Amino acid sequence: MMLAVSFALVGAVVAGAFAAELARQWTERRRHHALAWSLALSLYSVGMLALAVGFGRGWSPTSFSVYWVAGALLNVPLLAVGQLHLLDERRAALWWTIGGLAAVWSLAAVALSPVDSAVLAAADARGGIPAGREAFAGGLAYQVLRPMTMLGSLVVLIGSVYSGVRTRRYGILLIALGVAVSATSSRFLVAGRDEMVAVVLAVGVTIMYAGFRAARRAPRPGRRAAAVNAA
Repeated sequence: MMLAVSFALVGAVVAGAFAAELARQWTERRRHHALAWSLALSLYSVGMLALAVGFGRGWSPTSFSVYWVAGALLNVPLLAVGQLHLLDERRAALWWTIGGLAAVWSLAAVALSPVDSAVLAAADARGGIPAGREAFAGGLAYQVLRPMTMLGSLVVLIGSVYSGVRTRRYGILLIALGVAVSATSSRFLVAGRDEMVAVVLAVGVTIMYAGFRAARRAPRPGRRAAAVNAA
């Protein structure tokens, strides 16, 4: 239990630092992708804090709903919106519209999906994370999760690989790796290794942060022009 709480807190700190750096980049350069990713990583940090609370003090409908919205439903779509801005910033209005619709859809789905307190109590008893399918009793919040996260993850993975290869800034590939690592958290839930969810989420965001910092390094001479749109 303490391992899960510790990793959840570490993940929250790393995601918070990542979000702060992206926010500074947004204020300095006004790039849309930096704002979208800053919002996404801020939510990631909040979700990790909710996870730490759930493991450490037990799950309540509020902590579980916050974890679900911030840690599961919204941060991946916003990461995808940021990636789409990087790939084609001319369609910024379209990408922000998609992000806004995802946010409204997510919040409405959770609001319309009452949480089963008995499922939360059972998760507390075993020291785990409530399963969304059971906690929301098959409600909208669970139904919207899979398509949104799968599509969002694919956009980030494919977009990061494309950007890294196109600009030859291969540190960007670490962002794709970090997203892939974080996505494995659901597999640990299925396997009953709930404490590993906090571990892989913390490791995943740390890898993403490393990739972001690597991508910001000055490109080698002769590669600067090709890389300018990826930073």
